[in-house]
Amino acid sequence: METITKKGKLYLKFKVLRSYRLRSSILQDKLSEIGKIKTFEKEVNLNADKKRFWLGEIESIDSRIMNESVSISLNYFEITEV
Repeated sequence: METITKKGKLYLKFKVLRSYRLRSSILQDKLSEIGKIKTFEKEVNLNADKKRFWLGEIESIDSRIMNESVSISLNYFEITEV
């Protein structure tokens, strides 16, 4: 696992074990890979949770600073605003 920064956003990069799915294998013309488990790299944006109001942003995993948040109730917004 490592952290990387792309376009000013902090991502956690890690490896996952995953099998090729039937539909994606057919679309990518990889029929022999169906059901085989392989290692893929995945990137997760650490500041991507937009359903909560965060008082700050995560700048580093090692900073050990607590980031307070409050949930956003969608009852106060019109459907066109969401």
